[in-house]
Amino acid sequence: MAETLEQSGDLLQALCHECGEPLAGKFCSRCGAKNRPPLRPLHHWLTDLGRQVAVLDIRLLRTLPRLFSSPGRLTAEYVAGRRLAYTSPIRLYVAASAVVLAAMNLLGISDIETMLAGAAEENVAALEEALEAVADPHDPLFQARFNRSLDTTFPILNLLSPLAIMALLKLLYWRRYLQEHLAFGCHYGTFLVVVTLLPLLMTGTARSIAMVGVTIALLVYLVVAMRRVYGGGWAGLIARFVALVLGLLAFILVEGMLALTIALVAAVP
Repeated sequence: MAETLEQSGDLLQALCHECGEPLAGKFCSRCGAKNRPPLRPLHHWLTDLGRQVAVLDIRLLRTLPRLFSSPGRLTAEYVAGRRLAYTSPIRLYVAASAVVLAAMNLLGISDIETMLAGAAEENVAALEEALEAVADPHDPLFQARFNRSLDTTFPILNLLSPLAIMALLKLLYWRRYLQEHLAFGCHYGTFLVVVTLLPLLMTGTARSIAMVGVTIALLVYLVVAMRRVYGGGWAGLIARFVALVLGLLAFILVEGMLALTIALVAAVP
C-alpha cells in the first residue's frame, strides 16, 4: 500500500507497508499492494472512493444485462478467466439478496400476517391448532417477535443457496472444479431471488399467473445455462437437469421449514 524508507548505503530504499519488500515502481512485486502513503488528504481519499463507485457501477451495468438476457454467459466468462469487466459472483448474489430482502421487509411480504392472509384456510387452521397451546398467531406481540426472528434467520439460511447448488453440481459434474459450480450457483441464485420477488408484488389471480410464468422462466433459464456452461449431450443434460431441480426443491423446502421453525420457536414466549 504505502511506503516506508530504509537506509541502503547512501540511498533511501522505499519499502512496502504490507510485506516489507523493496519497491521499484507503483506496485509491490511480492504482494501487489499499491505504493502510496497510508494517510492522505481528504480530496485524494474522496477521489479514490469515486473511482471505486464508478468502477462498481460500470461492472453492474455490464453484469446485469448479461445475467438476465443470456443464461450461463456470465459463468462461462468467469470460467474462461474474463472477470475484470463483471461484478464477482459472490458479491452479486449477496447484493441482490440484500436488496430483495430489504424490499420484502419494506413491503411487509415476509410478515406472518401477510403469510396467513395468503395461505389456504386449511393451512391457517392447522397452524392455529398447532400453536393454540402456546401462542396466538394473530397476537401483535407474537407477530412482532416472529417477524424480527424471521428477518434475522432467513437471510442467513438464504446465503447457503449457492453452496447447495455448488454441492449438487459437484455430484453431477464431479470432474469440474468447485469454483465453477460456486460461480454458477451465485449467478443462478441471483436470477432466482430477483425473479421470484415479482409474483410477491401481486395479489390474487395475477400472482398465480405470475408464479406459473416465473417457474417456467426459472426452469428454462437453468437448462440453457447448464447447456452453455457444462455442454454435453442432451440426454445427459436433461438427466442432470432433473436431478438438480429435485435437489433444489428439497433444499428450498428444508430451508423454508427450518427458517419458519426457528422463527416460531423464537416467537413463542
